Amino acid sequence: MSPRAIVAAAIAQGIDLIAVTDHNSVSMVDAVAALANSMGLRFLYGMELQTREDVHLLAYFDESLACHQLANAIYPLLPNRPNQPAYFGDQVIVDVEETILGYEPKLLVNSLDLGFNEAVALIRTLGGLPVPAHVDRETFGLIAQLGFVPQGLEFDLVEVLSGVLPNGFGEAVAICSSDAHQPDQIGRRTTTFGMNGASINEMILAAQRIDGRSVTCCIEERRTK
Repeated sequence: MSPRAIVAAAIAQGIDLIAVTDHNSVSMVDAVAALANSMGLRFLYGMELQTREDVHLLAYFDESLACHQLANAIYPLLPNRPNQPAYFGDQVIVDVEETILGYEPKLLVNSLDLGFNEAVALIRTLGGLPVPAHVDRETFGLIAQLGFVPQGLEFDLVEVLSGVLPNGFGEAVAICSSDAHQPDQIGRRTTTFGMNGASINEMILAAQRIDGRSVTCCIEERRTK
């Protein structure tokens, strides 16, 4: 999806905070962030990691620098297998004006040589917020892949598709996300945060219900205004 398509779809759906969490890549986050900010749409930086166990793990950051530090750390852990555009499509990198800057040569849908626990620790070391992705999905979710939540790991937020958090996540709070791969999928699932500003710290405080903050999943598809 192009930066303009992402931002336009989010605004049309009445969304006021988005994050871009591409698969094992942050090549597009700065372009989308710049356009979102220019349109009054709040933005968090992010990535979706695929760990050694084939588990999807979201990473959210307030700043571009930390997000790129994560990308630099995990890129060497991505198998050196070239993309096959005829099968997977081109992995295009564009700027705000949607000028093509290049193509990602490695196939991004592979698993990293990085375990789930290691990935969580790395994200936190860089000041980010780790969120297990679609944990109630039959593929690439933590429960489906491992069958359990690793002992000693606690999360503030956990992404679900159904709006219902499976057992085993302690005091974590469920969130719902579009997980969109096409513009018309943006807004199909959302989360309403009652918080004082857009930051990962505020998201954590909302999960903890501090001072009236709140988190509410919405799994009903939103309609374009």
